[in-house]
Amino acid sequence: MVRKLNYASALLCMIIAGLLCYRLGLLAGWLWAVLAVLAGIFHLMLPASSGNKENKTQCMPLRTPSELVLLNEQGGDLASWDIYGKNGIVIGRDVGENEVTVNLDHTEYASMIDVEHAVLNYTKDTWYVEDISSKNGVSVQKSDGRKYKLSYGKPCKLEKGDIIFISLARLQIR
Repeated sequence: MVRKLNYASALLCMIIAGLLCYRLGLLAGWLWAVLAVLAGIFHLMLPASSGNKENKTQCMPLRTPSELVLLNEQGGDLASWDIYGKNGIVIGRDVGENEVTVNLDHTEYASMIDVEHAVLNYTKDTWYVEDISSKNGVSVQKSDGRKYKLSYGKPCKLEKGDIIFISLARLQIR
């Protein structure tokens, strides 16, 4: 659709250039005609650049994780949370006076999980996890098997397949 509009605009500029030369005469209207032709050429060049921008934005969401899954001891799914379109997620236990997005109050390790244990933040097409001063810590296991313990105030970049350890509870980002 954008390409058709650009072709129509270019054609209109060429018509205007022809009319200017005809009405003003070749000597008086040549500058305006040249400007109209240049505007038409500019419109013909637009589809290539605007099409590339559209393709890039359409590809980004496919790589962005959209789900957080609570895993059992065997690696099976126990529960899941949709994180698509969100920019901040609090992980912890909902005890009534606070609001958490991912409530781990009914998990096997609930007694080891703080009320507000960790936070996931989405910025610049990437999810980050951060320990918010929990007692039992937050760790991240990358898809290659390496495991990192997070320090307070030091966010860790997440990718699809990474496993977040909230104390001993395991959450996988998908």
